[in-house]
Amino acid sequence: MLSVTGVRFSTATSMSPSSIRMMTKPRPPQIVDYYHRSVSEPPVSPKGTLVEQSGRMRLGPDRPWMPFSAEQSLSADRSEFVWHARFKMAPLVTGVVEDAFVEGEGRLDAKIWGIVPVAHARGLEVDRGELQRYLAELVWCPMALIYNHQLEFCALSDDLVRVWVGDERTYVDYLFDEDGDIVGARTETRSRGDEVQPWEGCFTDFEDFGGIRAPARGKVWWLTPEGRFVYWEGRVHTLSWAG
Repeated sequence: MLSVTGVRFSTATSMSPSSIRMMTKPRPPQIVDYYHRSVSEPPVSPKGTLVEQSGRMRLGPDRPWMPFSAEQSLSADRSEFVWHARFKMAPLVTGVVEDAFVEGEGRLDAKIWGIVPVAHARGLEVDRGELQRYLAELVWCPMALIYNHQLEFCALSDDLVRVWVGDERTYVDYLFDEDGDIVGARTETRSRGDEVQPWEGCFTDFEDFGGIRAPARGKVWWLTPEGRFVYWEGRVHTLSWAG
């Protein structure tokens, strides 16, 4: 077992695509139980959720932390999200970042003051990475676990469920605690620049956001050859149904 800040993932969960396909069921009981724990009053039309959050992020282990505030929309009936953030990069310098997967394509755009482009990412690996972010963050859109029919599931163990979209390399593993909450997410196929590195996150401080029970805090890191690199920490302030 691999332990990371109290979150434990098995290192022996590699399975062949054919094995996963044979074991796939519509929704494993862990997912169904988590949905019922998370949604006390389902909306009539499950379009998705809206999230307001703040936190800090850094671009490298030796780079400074940058505070941010952000709004995010997550779709419940299709694999789509948009994350729009404002970063304090330096005194009098604000960066605007949009991270998204919409209509089958991923994108990452960053601009200083929302005008001067400093980053523009597209392509197949961006598509996979943005989809994996969507999957990992469905703790903030639990309706999608039931209503998004693009999702495929496979229970790897009592406390580990794999979810993927399209091809089976575009996956995330959910880690469940003894109470049935999703407290971690992990994949080994997400690209970081020109490399593929293990990518993990943990979720804590579950709260009731007006009928949606979800973690109020999250943390994300890469497992690099030099060690764990935590690059994102966030706090959810509001979470509501979209539309």
